[in-house]
Amino acid sequence: ARSELPELFAAMGVLGFGVGAFSAAMPGVILAVTPKSETSSAMSFNYVVRSVGYSLGSAVSGLILAAGTGPGHLFPDDSAYTTAALVGIGAMAITTLASLALARRRSSGTNP
Repeated sequence: ARSELPELFAAMGVLGFGVGAFSAAMPGVILAVTPKSETSSAMSFNYVVRSVGYSLGSAVSGLILAAGTGPGHLFPDDSAYTTAALVGIGAMAITTLASLALARRRSSGTNP
């Protein structure tokens, strides 16, 4: 999806749909599991964590792409884009596994 414009648009569309769906669904999930007296704190915490995640993701991606830009070149090498994507996939996998572990722990009746 690096050289063909339709592939780039398709990848951006899938990513945009995923981020949008997550951002739209998360407040409802938080409100469903949070006591009414704690909802403002929980929503604020969600916003802060999401903002930190976006900031870290942007910073790490920029760092990887900058490291993959050779002297005298304007753009990173293709391998830098691959590395940035793989780091993102790794972060997503770790987050998914942590979420599943926490959900399993919660469903077994133990409270954090």
